[in-house]
This record gives sequence, C-alpha cells and structure tokens, in this order.
Amino acid sequence: MGVNMKKSIALSVITAAVVGLLIWAASTLVPFSYGEWSFFIGLGLTVLFFFFSGSGGFLSKMATFQASATVGKVQEDNEHNAYLGGIFYGLVLYTFVSLIVMLIIYF
Repeated sequence: MGVNMKKSIALSVITAAVVGLLIWAASTLVPFSYGEWSFFIGLGLTVLFFFFSGSGGFLSKMATFQASATVGKVQEDNEHNAYLGGIFYGLVLYTFVSLIVMLIIYF
C-alpha cells in the first residue's frame, strides 16, 4: 500500500470515529436515541457531503442553470467530478457500521 492509501484509510477511520462521537454527544444534549437515529444522520451527512464535494452535481447544475438564465446562454456540463477522499469514505464507513448496529439492535 502506498503512503496516500494509508493516509486515506487513517483519515476514514478517524472521520468515522469523530462523527460517531459527535452524534453521541448530540444525543446526550438533545433527547434522541443514538441507536435509532445514528444511521439516518450518517446517511444524511454522507449524501450532503457528496453533493457539496464536487462539481457537476445537482447543486452545481442548478447554479449553472441560474447563471445561464441570467446571461441567456445555456452551458452544458455532463460530467460529475466528485472529490471523494478520506472524509467521504469515513462517512460511508460510519453509515455502514451504524446500519449494522441498528439491524442488530432491532432484529
């Protein structure tokens, strides 16, 4: 494994742990069940991070459309270039682990 791969894996694990701790801390301050909501919060964070971490996604296309409508010239960009790194994969890891934990708790 290369150095960049090791850094990405380490960043993913650290991100998953930090997100888990932040959601747990929020569940102690605001009365909600960590076991019931952790998967849905992780899924929401993952989707939001995906939409905000790249160019050519839904939000970028909406901004391009609004700018095109103002200028009167339609710009086409059919590519989605997401910059997915360790943080995104950490969010995916947290979401996956919280799904497994939720399934174990309820089944």
